[in-house]
Amino acid sequence: MSSSKQKCIMLNMITVKLYELIWQHKVKGYEVAEATDLSKATISKLVKGENIDVKLSTINKLCNYFKCDIKDLIEYKPD
Repeated sequence: MSSSKQKCIMLNMITVKLYELIWQHKVKGYEVAEATDLSKATISKLVKGENIDVKLSTINKLCNYFKCDIKDLIEYKPD
């Protein structure tokens, strides 16, 4: 698996896998932002792991856009 496929952001025990979804779907962050009505800054922060207080509505919009389950976007790994 290439390093770009493995790039996920760890937030303590939670992994945000937005970068991976964007890469797999071959879309740009701005395209996701426009389609989901989320700001480009929000998408960028989530990809970089800078935004750790994610609203459920944001998760819902991203899951709807990528037609995925929440576990495809966020992963919990206990210590």
